[in-house]
Amino acid sequence: MTAIWVLENINKDREYYSKFNILCLFSSVVVYKRNNPNHFTKLYVDDLTYSFIEDLGAIHLWDEVIKFEFDLNVDKSVFWASSKLHILSKVREPVIIIDNDSLVYENLDKYLDNKIIVSNLENGKGYYPLSFDPFIRKLSYKARWQPESVNVSFLYLPDSSFTREYANLSIQFMEEFTAMRVPDSQYLIFAEQLLLKHLIDKNNLPYQSLISTYWDCQDWEWGADHDKGIWKHPESNKHYFHYGPLKSYFKAKKYPDCNYSEEIKKFRNLIQIDIDESKFPRE
Repeated sequence: MTAIWVLENINKDREYYSKFNILCLFSSVVVYKRNNPNHFTKLYVDDLTYSFIEDLGAIHLWDEVIKFEFDLNVDKSVFWASSKLHILSKVREPVIIIDNDSLVYENLDKYLDNKIIVSNLENGKGYYPLSFDPFIRKLSYKARWQPESVNVSFLYLPDSSFTREYANLSIQFMEEFTAMRVPDSQYLIFAEQLLLKHLIDKNNLPYQSLISTYWDCQDWEWGADHDKGIWKHPESNKHYFHYGPLKSYFKAKKYPDCNYSEEIKKFRNLIQIDIDESKFPRE
């Protein structure tokens, strides 16, 4: 099994790399390999990111680090995760793709079969743009969009032909949205997450989630449990954890439950390699 991480410096500037984000990325692959030693790990990066990680002495954390030209014709300030879909459009095998701020504390082999696995299911009513949105109505692809979505901070795709179908259509959406000059990244998560749930339902594909609790996007909290997942929240945090928006809470250093110094210390303990942290341009 191949597990993939992707990091594109969309600003093309060394200021892009924060200590928290990069140490979290390193922790992500270290924890994953510790619990899934038989999986082959890959990191896809641009040239500047390769040089930065090499300078930190951390290239060896992955089995392979690949320089890739991320040349999609999309607005990266809005579609900042488009590089993930770009990589998925090229795969020819079952694959796991993991967000750089996700920690997998569990061996996953017993869960990897013919079912797609996502991080969690989302109730997106009132949050995702849907059929009556003026930009959605202009898409060349027509559908009756439903508000239930999936979070893809962790994503296992067992069928490579479906992976390419999904990734290419997602990229098409991002290109069309870019031409429309959509205002924000709600259209990114539409193209990346809600589209995937639509295609799963349209093709009647088997799927499950790591976390068997809905995330309620509008209320911004965990909601009801369901039977499509593996671990209920908050027990799931012992097996899989996604920082997501919490990263900004840690960096703000003003929330008692999000202690920046303690989290950085945790990352250092997980990585267990000497890194010259003076090379980070920002916290």
